[in-house]
Amino acid sequence: MHLRNGDWVVVCDAGKYIVYENQGDTDRLDLRIVSFDDHANPPTHEQGSDRPGRYASPDGQRSAVGDTDWHDQEEKRFVGALAAQMDGWSAAEPARRFVLVADPRSMGTLRQSLNEHTLSRIEHTVTGDHAHRPVKAIEALINGA
Repeated sequence: MHLRNGDWVVVCDAGKYIVYENQGDTDRLDLRIVSFDDHANPPTHEQGSDRPGRYASPDGQRSAVGDTDWHDQEEKRFVGALAAQMDGWSAAEPARRFVLVADPRSMGTLRQSLNEHTLSRIEHTVTGDHAHRPVKAIEALINGA
């Protein structure tokens, strides 16, 4: 795949994202960090300590309500916030193109959360968990795509 100068590569998972801009040309990638966030999201058992709620069922028995997965909700909120940021970047620079690299779950959440304008700017997607890989590995991944 060949990226133009100024194209952005967004690499994310449910707790970290890094946005790179290609400072090179179509023949040689030179990715530089534009923005990043590494979000701490402790497991659910550290975020909530209440016991599950109870309700009376029609037959007079009492039943438990399932626990809320606070960790999962925070992951979705984080990826949704990234989507809103991408929408803003896309609106600010209408000619900007994106390459999106994300794990399968985050990719699905992003696709549902991005607006049509931003979705039309995505030139290529790579599904996989690459958010913790170094920039040279990301460049090799994109060159191989």
